[in-house]
Amino acid sequence: MNKQHLYTTLFLALSSAYLSACSSVAAEKTALSTEQQQQLAAERAGHLRQTHVRFNALDKDENGYISRDEFNRSGDRAFNHMDTNKDGVISKADPKPAPRGEDTRSEQTRLQQQQASQQQPRAERLLKMPTTHSADGMLAMYDSNNDGVVSRDEYQQGRDAQFAAVDSNSDGLLSYDEYISEFAGRLDSQIARTLRQD
Repeated sequence: MNKQHLYTTLFLALSSAYLSACSSVAAEKTALSTEQQQQLAAERAGHLRQTHVRFNALDKDENGYISRDEFNRSGDRAFNHMDTNKDGVISKADPKPAPRGEDTRSEQTRLQQQQASQQQPRAERLLKMPTTHSADGMLAMYDSNNDGVVSRDEYQQGRDAQFAAVDSNSDGLLSYDEYISEFAGRLDSQIARTLRQD
């Protein structure tokens, strides 16, 4: 069994177990409609799929672990991408960065997708997680002194704390299980906050 197949099988098993438990817990603790409960469960599963993809993207040497160097290189790229005015800090003053990667869709596909999105407005997300793809997300995750900017040192301290939180056995490597489990825990905490707000 290759690594990708093993990871996919493990991911699907974890997702399936959670989704079945999620619907009964959500029904007991909230007045969310059945449709909203299904949306919440689907959004959680989508976040976990993205986490699976992120793990594989970070594991550059494909040894089944994310090393400290792999983790730091990814963090450096994210900081440099968001610090668009190159002043050494991330803030709302930074212009929005250009999209990462090349759009490989054909012109016809691009037009079809634009038309479809205009015809069918997307439902507002119920499960909102901070992301490093926006200045607001970077501030929410790394602005520890709440001064409206994320310095390089502040960012690195936050990244160091993240690595330590994920590395549950303190071996200096992030396994697939550690990576997925830590993010699933944050998702579940956010779901609990979402349910309390309703």
